[in-house]
Amino acid sequence: MDKPFRGPELNEAVQLYVKQYIIEHNLNGGDPLPPENQLAEDLGIGRGSVREAIKALQSLGIVEVRRGHGLFVREYNLDAILENFTFGMRFDPNTLLDLLEARILLERAAIEDTILRIGQEELEQLEEVMASWKKCVRAGKSYKELDEEFHRILYSPLKNQTLMKLFEVFWIAFENLDVDIIQQSNPEEEFETHQAILNAAKARDTELARQLLVEHFSHLQNRANLALQMDGRDNHRS
Repeated sequence: MDKPFRGPELNEAVQLYVKQYIIEHNLNGGDPLPPENQLAEDLGIGRGSVREAIKALQSLGIVEVRRGHGLFVREYNLDAILENFTFGMRFDPNTLLDLLEARILLERAAIEDTILRIGQEELEQLEEVMASWKKCVRAGKSYKELDEEFHRILYSPLKNQTLMKLFEVFWIAFENLDVDIIQQSNPEEEFETHQAILNAAKARDTELARQLLVEHFSHLQNRANLALQMDGRDNHRS
């Protein structure tokens, strides 16, 4: 290091060094990093300081430690954002509504492009999802995973990995809630709404798809408000 650091500054300097190492060596997810003792030697600091910085990078989803194998680069992820969202929704109920609104804005913006680009393969995959969904409704089983899969396939033609990871963050955050805003809905209505969205996609009717999507999320927002009220949480939204 060019100058001595201590405490938080040292921790940040080590984190920066590791991130720069990843970039300068063109490393990808799953690629190995130098072991902690080598990093400590290269930086001229104690191994304990390196270990603390590595823990911080782990919490950010940048690196992972595989016991008995060493240190590796993590695949691109949004773990840190997910952790903040999950905590935020438990700390402040309005965070749930903000997060839901953010998802609505993203999907409303993306629906037109994805329907214009969607291909036969994706449409067939969505048909399979809806067939399984119908069976779940008839059997009274949960369809949450199918709902998630539907939206993942629907937007896959955009080939935007960051957008897909954001959608994944939304789903995981909602699943970590103490209240369930999905299963409080009418299963048959949920099925029919998504089938209608699929039909609009097949017809390349972007306006209808957007309208159906807005209506669907409007009901979801109402259930979220109701669920928070029933859960006894203060909600200051008008």
